[in-house]
Amino acid sequence: MDADAAARDVPQSEPLNDAQVMNNAGGYVFKIDDMDRLRRFIILGADANNYYVSRDGMELQNAECVLRLLAAGQGERVVDEVKCISQEGRAPRQSPGIFVLAICARLGDAATRRAALAAVPAVCRTASTLFEWVQRCKELGEAARAVRTGDDAAEPRAVLDWVSWGRAMRRTVSRWYLDRSPAAVAYQATKYSQRNGWSHADLLRLAHPDPELHAAKRQKREQAAAEAAAATGAAEAEVGAEAAAPKVVEAAGGQESDDEWVVLQPSAAAVGDDDEDGAEGGAAATEQGALAAAAAEAAAAVAAAAASGGGEVNSAAVAAAAEALRVADMKAIFAFLTHGTLPGQAKPARRSKAAAAASAAAADGTESNAVEAPAAGGDMEVTTASAAPAPAPAADADADAPAPTPAPELSPVMQYLFDAHRLRKVIRAPPPLIKEPKPASAGPSGARGGGKRRRGRGAAAVAAASSSGDERAAAGDDSKSAAEEEQRPQQPSPDAVAANATEHAAAVEAAVALIRRHRFGHEHVGDTGLLRCPEVWSAFLEVGMPLTALVRNLGRMTQLGVTQRADCLARITCRLTDPRALAAARVHPMTLLEALCTYRNGQGARGVARWEAVPAVCEALEAGFYLAFKNVEPTGRRYVVGLDVSGSMCCQCAGMTSVQCRQAAAAVLMSLVRSEPWLKTLAFSHELVEFNVGADEKLESVVQRAGAIPMGGTDCALPMLYATERRLAADVFVILTDNETWFGGTHPTEALRRYRSALGLPNAKLVVLGLSSSGFSIADPEDPGMMDVAGLDSAVPRLIADFVCGRV
Repeated sequence: MDADAAARDVPQSEPLNDAQVMNNAGGYVFKIDDMDRLRRFIILGADANNYYVSRDGMELQNAECVLRLLAAGQGERVVDEVKCISQEGRAPRQSPGIFVLAICARLGDAATRRAALAAVPAVCRTASTLFEWVQRCKELGEAARAVRTGDDAAEPRAVLDWVSWGRAMRRTVSRWYLDRSPAAVAYQATKYSQRNGWSHADLLRLAHPDPELHAAKRQKREQAAAEAAAATGAAEAEVGAEAAAPKVVEAAGGQESDDEWVVLQPSAAAVGDDDEDGAEGGAAATEQGALAAAAAEAAAAVAAAAASGGGEVNSAAVAAAAEALRVADMKAIFAFLTHGTLPGQAKPARRSKAAAAASAAAADGTESNAVEAPAAGGDMEVTTASAAPAPAPAADADADAPAPTPAPELSPVMQYLFDAHRLRKVIRAPPPLIKEPKPASAGPSGARGGGKRRRGRGAAAVAAASSSGDERAAAGDDSKSAAEEEQRPQQPSPDAVAANATEHAAAVEAAVALIRRHRFGHEHVGDTGLLRCPEVWSAFLEVGMPLTALVRNLGRMTQLGVTQRADCLARITCRLTDPRALAAARVHPMTLLEALCTYRNGQGARGVARWEAVPAVCEALEAGFYLAFKNVEPTGRRYVVGLDVSGSMCCQCAGMTSVQCRQAAAAVLMSLVRSEPWLKTLAFSHELVEFNVGADEKLESVVQRAGAIPMGGTDCALPMLYATERRLAADVFVILTDNETWFGGTHPTEALRRYRSALGLPNAKLVVLGLSSSGFSIADPEDPGMMDVAGLDSAVPRLIADFVCGRV
């Protein structure tokens, strides 16, 4: 028996060579390198249990992988990978990448920490992700202390105080705010007021951002760059600007070295475009653009007023006025977020917590500094701060904030903040006069599966007690019904009903007016009663609701009857099928797949909301799913795609509550079917079946047919063995699996080599799309014709096409 024949006879339950390791199912596969596993973890995450490994075990294994890369000096490469995947929108969720970035910022070497901190604005594009990153850094504080000092016996609070908010941390958080425009900061502050136990007031009090100092340093950098450009000539202007920046830092601070000064370049994503908001020309981008235009007009007006005595209004004067207005707006925003004060109002006096508690105990409990809601029939729209009471001060136990007199005039940005405060805290819809009674819960015997079956003497005793209880219940039915009649709420008078309706209509009208004026989103509305009104959701759609928020609230809008309006339904379907909007919002295809599965089910995984799915919305979600993939031109190569339908593929897909790995694999299969003209599809577990899929077939049909295939063990070699037996010529085999193969007498790599030899196709390739963040793969890392890819990567069609055509 020759060596090749011996290799073919090695079952998957035994190692083929020393390079193979045992997977979680007991089979032998190859171990992917740490960088590939890092890429899997960032894209797939580890927030769901694997079929063989729990969530905690998966997260621990991937964290150890990151630490190994840091120890090997690959920290900057890790940061670049996190930044690239995040900016290209290739991951369904941001949390795994934020976790890795926090590890690099806390446990990496000096160069890695600088790179991680510099990447924060690019990765944490919203305040929500910034709060999550700060919390992750706080949780890693104790580990950072132990790693740097070798002391693991310190007090946890002392450890966090020692390491959590150093100079680098303060500078990074400060520049997250200062490198943005005031309009962008106002939008983030009102949309994400607090997350993960952090608020903007917390970050601002810890970071101490200084808009004036930041503007002065930026002006000095620009002046030095201009001088360098003039000295070196126009041809070397860009080089001179880069060389002048660190010199300005040394001259300005004197104590800050080049390593500590991380120049953060503001980008379109940092200013307002983000994947969670969907600021693709909708609510976020349009509102920030309007605020920026208003600020420019205000700066021009200030410059014109300054030059009214004589002279011309040049560009320098306008730029200086715009910078002064920017600094003033930033200072006003920070004061509003930390103290609840408007420009011209005095900051509240600080006092100790003990004094505040004593004062609260002595008071009657009726005094409050909160903003009072206007009268029901009054005009609730405010054009300036002087037309309404001052906003409530921020909830701070250390601050005593009496309501001061508001300033007569506000800038456009501050007016935006003030109106957002009113929409969140002031405008309230009246509660219904009569609450709908909750359905009575069935007793243990009446509820389905609610009671246990009793046997023996216990059952006889229960039956006897039940019979006597029935007699007593029959005697007391009349008295019970009479008591219920007395407790039943009385119908309100017609005047009360009319007053309630008038007040409700006024609140809705005021909320809709502010939404249309500032293009607010549903996060800006603080009253849940208003969020139950179809008119409010219609206003959200009218002003350009962010795409991700639209996808998340499809069920709610359907339940409220918003989709029954033709104009609203047209706006929803148009947004979901707009490829430019999907690309700009960085909507991941798996996000749309989960939304499609949840919406079609008619209920969410959590909550009690129920709705009847609208066919037009389902079709739009499916169309958007295919558009969200980064498709490329068809390669014209011959594909054989194997879909793993074994038992381990029925576990929940990472980061998704309504999608199984098998369903996600079928969806990725459909994206390949629609992008390649020559493709053969197969389904396998312990045996193989032909699974023909048409390009015009509905995704729901494919998922249902895949779920109906009997499950069994996993043998990933079956597609190659099938093609060898049938003499099926192919350029590439694509296997969608979790790499937990263990069944069968031939290893997948040997099956591919046998196929290459039998059909005379030495360049036949294998692409493995892994659907789990484990560290295993059936692809041989030593074979250049085999590649491992994270299966939920939105760039799957492009990556496979580049690999098949030899571009990677």
